[in-house]
Amino acid sequence: MSRPLHYDPSSSNEQPVPLPSAPLVNVAEGIVLQPPLTRRGTGPGLILFLPADSSLNLSEASGDDKPLDPPPIQKWAEEGFAVVGITAAAGSVQTNLSATVDALLNLDQLDTRDKFAVAVYDSSVLGEVVAALPQDPRLVCLVVYGYTLPAPALVPTLVFVPSGTENANPSPNLTISKIDSPSPFFVLPQTVEFHNSAASTAHSRAAVHFRKYLHGPYFDIEAVWEEHTYFEFEVRSLAKTLGTMVAEPYVNHVPTLTGGIGREKLTAFYRDHFIFSNPPDLRMEAISRTVGSDRVVDEFIMHMTHDRQVDWLLPGVPPTGKKISVPMLGVINVRGDRLFHEHIWWDQASVLMQIGLLPTHVPFDGKSLRLPVAGVESATLLADERSIPANQMLGNTYGFSKDE
Repeated sequence: MSRPLHYDPSSSNEQPVPLPSAPLVNVAEGIVLQPPLTRRGTGPGLILFLPADSSLNLSEASGDDKPLDPPPIQKWAEEGFAVVGITAAAGSVQTNLSATVDALLNLDQLDTRDKFAVAVYDSSVLGEVVAALPQDPRLVCLVVYGYTLPAPALVPTLVFVPSGTENANPSPNLTISKIDSPSPFFVLPQTVEFHNSAASTAHSRAAVHFRKYLHGPYFDIEAVWEEHTYFEFEVRSLAKTLGTMVAEPYVNHVPTLTGGIGREKLTAFYRDHFIFSNPPDLRMEAISRTVGSDRVVDEFIMHMTHDRQVDWLLPGVPPTGKKISVPMLGVINVRGDRLFHEHIWWDQASVLMQIGLLPTHVPFDGKSLRLPVAGVESATLLADERSIPANQMLGNTYGFSKDE
């Protein structure tokens, strides 16, 4: 396959790929229904009890300062659920639950009709929800954000509470997950208390809980990652690559701080500094892969000839013509059947040594010190643990020479 060397908006491979779309449905005052926002388009039902914005300490962050996380209704819809959001003050919890289950059952995109999950973000209704769930056997599990239960759990329940919180009302159905945030609103991106890493951890654990008791939705996240890299490195299509990602994705190349945060910036980065800028002989040598519930961790060696300026790897460095082999690690987060983010890691010192920008020795304390850095040997040893004797840096080859 001939790989394009530049972005051509008129190419058949660069026609826009629409994001999954389904209109929000108003069920009643304060109750909305969002069909799944995945490429699959169907999923099981999830009911969220959400606090009204008037009761929250809202953040004024906007633009680049605004979190990438969407509000819970959209985020769970991107995970593949048919989501009902309830913020109505009027009516009992039991009445609202009945109305929302009926609304879900009338939805064509609902693929599981005998099981529903519930999540509570609003403490004012928590007691009523805990009491109401056993009344309907179709309500099979519960997740609670930031609050302890007022009574023992009668359905499988996952509760996120701040570290140090005592385990109130323990029961066999209750799982406590401690999070590093004192606020119960740590998972709401529109609040000043939003805590990105705690929200990410809680979301992953909650998704596992919901899927266990709803028997889905499950996606082949390894296939999603393979599809993304195929369009990225083989087809070299900006549109098709972005078509595998959620509405607001991001990429972070950790050593060089390159990438893009949000669709607009990531589009520009992919177009101007990545997809069409990689050397034609770039290839990946797989070493290992770990697949989790919502993450793929890839260990690989990237081989290329530095025959052009590679902005994401060596920003500002002119081509040296050197062949390089770089051990890399990618942590890929998949939301539903689309990518959310990539964290890509590598040893930049090894890259600099291989292209001749990093010396083997530097002055130190009046002497010449051998830097404890390896070049291509790092990749060689990773590919074959027998290829190079270990611990060479511990001998006289490294450090100060004998005559010093």
